[in-house]
Amino acid sequence: MEEVKKNPLHWIFPCRLYQTDEKLFIGLAREETQAIQCLLQNVESSVSKMMKQLELRDELLNEILHDGMLILLNKIKSDQFQTERSSPKTYLISICKNLCLNASRLKHHLLTDPLDEQLHEYPTLEDADLGIGDKLKLLKRMLEELGSPCKELIYLKYISELSDEEQIKENRTSYKNADSLRVSRSQCMKKLLALSNKYKSSYAQL
Repeated sequence: MEEVKKNPLHWIFPCRLYQTDEKLFIGLAREETQAIQCLLQNVESSVSKMMKQLELRDELLNEILHDGMLILLNKIKSDQFQTERSSPKTYLISICKNLCLNASRLKHHLLTDPLDEQLHEYPTLEDADLGIGDKLKLLKRMLEELGSPCKELIYLKYISELSDEEQIKENRTSYKNADSLRVSRSQCMKKLLALSNKYKSSYAQL
């Protein structure tokens, strides 16, 4: 990760170096620490507000921001994001909004009926209200299609609501450090977003 010349003021005011979207984009493309801090600082309040509206735990804020930033940086690397179409701030907020919505959907709809830790037991349509059953059936299909380890990673974080440190300490995951766990979960959330588009007609009803 490329870093700009050290200056104490840059850590206090990371956006001093990035007064335009173009400069910020260049900094993000180089993965400059201050550019990343600047953008996170600019979107944090908006994402926090969305989380409160969706009744998500405050502890998820850093995870959602981290996962959203990884997705944005990957989009920049693969030339899928350009400042001509959207600002980095607007684009990251949009990504984080999708992550928040997915976390909320998983939490509220999967917890409508009890699941075991491996997500193997789901109520049948005959055992539950038809509307809830349809939602569970769709979510089951998406999670099963994701497969391991993604369905376990999503379950532990957004359903069991275990912190990364708790997952590692309790040996609930094979990952030995929080960074590798977050990177893998971020990839899983990108796959989940792709699946949501695949099942768009049904998913829109959740």
